[in-house]
Amino acid sequence: MSWISTLCETYDNNIDKAGTYDGQTYPLSMDSHILANARLEITIDDDGNFIEARELEKIKKDKNDKTNDLSGVTIIPVTEDSGGRSSGIVPHPLCDTLSYIAGDYAAYVPGKKDKEKALEKSEKYLENLKKWAESDYSHYKVRAVYKYLEKKTVIADLVRENVVELDSHGMISSKKICGETAERAMARFIIRSPEHDETEKCWEDKTLFQKFSEYYNSLIDDVNYHDICYVSGEDMAVCCNHPKGIVPSSYGAKMVCINTSNFVSLGRFIAGGETCAVGYDSTQKVHNALSWLVKNQGCVVGSKDKRTYICWCPAGKPTINPVDTRWGDEELGGCDTHMEYKEEIEKLFNGKSGVFSESDKVVLISLEAATTGRLSVTYYNELIASDFMERMTRWSETCCWYFKRKNSEGKYRDVIRTPDTKSIVKYAFGMEQGKFVELGDKVFKEQVQRIVHCIADKKPVPRDIVYVLMHKASNPQSYKMWMNYQNVLSTACAMTAKYYNDLEGKVKYGMNLDKNNTDRSYLFGRLLAIAEIIEYRTYKNDAGGGRLTNATQLQSAFVNHPWHTWSVLEKKLIPYYKQTDLASVEYYKSLIGGIIEQLQTDSPAKLNMPLRETYLLGYYHQRKEMFTKKEEDK
Repeated sequence: MSWISTLCETYDNNIDKAGTYDGQTYPLSMDSHILANARLEITIDDDGNFIEARELEKIKKDKNDKTNDLSGVTIIPVTEDSGGRSSGIVPHPLCDTLSYIAGDYAAYVPGKKDKEKALEKSEKYLENLKKWAESDYSHYKVRAVYKYLEKKTVIADLVRENVVELDSHGMISSKKICGETAERAMARFIIRSPEHDETEKCWEDKTLFQKFSEYYNSLIDDVNYHDICYVSGEDMAVCCNHPKGIVPSSYGAKMVCINTSNFVSLGRFIAGGETCAVGYDSTQKVHNALSWLVKNQGCVVGSKDKRTYICWCPAGKPTINPVDTRWGDEELGGCDTHMEYKEEIEKLFNGKSGVFSESDKVVLISLEAATTGRLSVTYYNELIASDFMERMTRWSETCCWYFKRKNSEGKYRDVIRTPDTKSIVKYAFGMEQGKFVELGDKVFKEQVQRIVHCIADKKPVPRDIVYVLMHKASNPQSYKMWMNYQNVLSTACAMTAKYYNDLEGKVKYGMNLDKNNTDRSYLFGRLLAIAEIIEYRTYKNDAGGGRLTNATQLQSAFVNHPWHTWSVLEKKLIPYYKQTDLASVEYYKSLIGGIIEQLQTDSPAKLNMPLRETYLLGYYHQRKEMFTKKEEDK
């Protein structure tokens, strides 16, 4: 129950934010309230007279605008049953769909059964609203809404306002209201009253929220049985129907779900809630806090079959999600050296960790709908905030490489970056599809979680991922998009250096060429790069310069049989030497000779053994060194 207790703590620490809109983030709901998407607004006066109505419009944003569209986001009161409704007739207390609030809805739908259902919905809704309006916990806005709705003119009013459209038979047409059918379109209310100074909008009125919370808690306290809450340890009314809609992609899935018929049988329990006695007050805190965190901080992995990661500080302080693809990317400048990158990483993380106290903690959780009705926790970890930030810093500093990025002039340059979790998995297991590398959800989710373990739990980088990345990077001809291959190569180098440096317990493979490194694979990687550069530099005089070099075409074979393949490559270099100036030829041969001399300390049989992943580091380092030298010689 640790995650439940932590979410209760989170809610209590952020209670001042409950019911408050800031226009940029999803608001935190108060108890007995949830967030819903309204499709239309109805404005009335405090005597229940209709003034106007309008359909809400979705905000059209630029594709680069990552801000949330909160135009329709509405805090609405709910009951225990309506908050988790999936079927049957269970009205919300105030804001609801037109099929519930419109008493005249039945007059505008064809079919006897549809009319009967509409009448039953409206009657039950009005019955419940009347009880609240006439209770000791009433509010003038509730009374105004009830006065208006009991007139049963909602659809007629909306037709006059051109919000609802009728067909040729005088029935509600198929025209949608803000992307939703009229039956399912939720309405919210604005009350204009010259006698009150409170906000006109019902969904922003905290006094209204508080009145319903008090009203419904009094009902729950009388109706629900009492027991010791597993979370708070206090005697309180137990919740038997927990909320849903925590994760938008799995709206119907619940975190806590009790199948009464299975658990209450054979006389073992009297009531379903006895199987997991969570108090109503506790479950409201848990689900409102979790829903708030998911909507504002959730990072989704997958396109259809999704897994959601949330990383937060219960004290309400900002932190970093290790799964997030965007963290730090805009905050870090274009670092050319590893020292510069470490300094910027430390500055970034120190700035974020400076807000934490010694007692603060960071929580990382992942959620996935195991079935359509069940939401499961696939990963959970609580860490001291300082420890978490240290692990994030360590990962960022030790798992990084050169990546191609465009500068202000539109030209590519090498800048040091840490590949994000999603990219590592995508480039390791995905396939190029069109312009991008894509990967199926099942593999994507599971492999991302493995990387998360590495970061948050200080686990070693999985060797199989390093191995797969190496083989992907060893087949450049399988990529049509140049940038895709460059990202694969850089990601492979970052993970390889991370894996082997951690294995050695020291930085054996840095960011730049190490001429003293005698690792056989590293040396062969250098040879492959030299062969590629020699041939590539003759292409400037070749009209068909877009073709692949022999080194590139034979790279996969080179990995498996390096010594044999090198002898083939060396012969293929002869015609390209003839197209190169004498000084450069002498330089290349001297470079090759020095490396061969280091290699020949091994036996011929060992020389031809398959290469380790570290060959990529030698390959990348040598290429970068030679391209840099060429630029300096100009």
